[in-house]
Amino acid sequence: MIYSVTRLFFIVVVVVVPSVYAHIAFWHPSMWGFNVTDKDPAYSYDNRPVVPLARMTFNEWWFHNHLRYPPHPNDVFELPAGKAAVAELGCNKGATTWWNSSEGGDVRQGDWPCPRSTSVQFHTTGIDDVKGCALAIVYESDVSKIKPEDFTVFSVNQTCVWHRFTTFQVPADMPACPGGKCTCAWFWIHSPDSGSEQMYMNAFQCTVAGSKHDAPALMKPQVARRCGADPEHGITHPTPSNCTHGAKQPLYWLQDEGNNMFEDYMGPPFYNDLYDFKDGAQNDIFMTNTKNAVQSQKRDIYQPSRFSRFWGNELHASRETMIEGV
Repeated sequence: MIYSVTRLFFIVVVVVVPSVYAHIAFWHPSMWGFNVTDKDPAYSYDNRPVVPLARMTFNEWWFHNHLRYPPHPNDVFELPAGKAAVAELGCNKGATTWWNSSEGGDVRQGDWPCPRSTSVQFHTTGIDDVKGCALAIVYESDVSKIKPEDFTVFSVNQTCVWHRFTTFQVPADMPACPGGKCTCAWFWIHSPDSGSEQMYMNAFQCTVAGSKHDAPALMKPQVARRCGADPEHGITHPTPSNCTHGAKQPLYWLQDEGNNMFEDYMGPPFYNDLYDFKDGAQNDIFMTNTKNAVQSQKRDIYQPSRFSRFWGNELHASRETMIEGV
């Protein structure tokens, strides 16, 4: 019953919420799909980078279904180890530095990501309603070899997506990319208070600059677990013992295939303390921390958070059971 109710709620919200929401995307020439427009003949639907991802097949949401539009090999986003990388987020490419290749020209409005629009355009009622976004990395440049569980979240900005220029702190121990090139992605899930729920993913070529010669390797990333205080749902105190310590995968949620998160529609996962994603560089993702490495292996198999009202052990005996009900 919980599945049918969730699906019905999703359908109702999609119908009654206006389609004028501009949404938001990470913009840089290093991204897959940088020049995709709503008139692209390769798609039977609007697949611009700003379009949200919800109830999609794996091929539709993975890399935003932009693998056929890779960046130029020389367009690479630089991540300075131990320093800040500045990304540009916008409701339209015209709101960014690369406005000259957008359909509508220059519409920039300083640091505001959605020019001439309120924050409702990016599903946020105000600065107190933002839930954070993340950058993740895979030390592989051949995207045909990459799987969702390969991405490791290395930086989080908990005030995202309030600013066009969004700062991501890069861990000082980040190792160099093999051959000078890695694959990165930007991820975001917004608050349920302003518009229908979705997730966002924009992938891009990246490289780590200024790495130490003895930089440690990253741990195998594990599925994050809901463990922070959640007063909106009656959980007043955090439960650190339920956290996934160390390297964590991005939050893949609300799709028809490939989810690693199974939270209810009105209890989405976020890139903040609720899932132990601290603001800034994720310095616990490296093999130098033995405790983290041990905890990481313990979290290899998804288990519902026992302190979450959304998916309890009594409701689901396995991941397969969850998927069948969606």
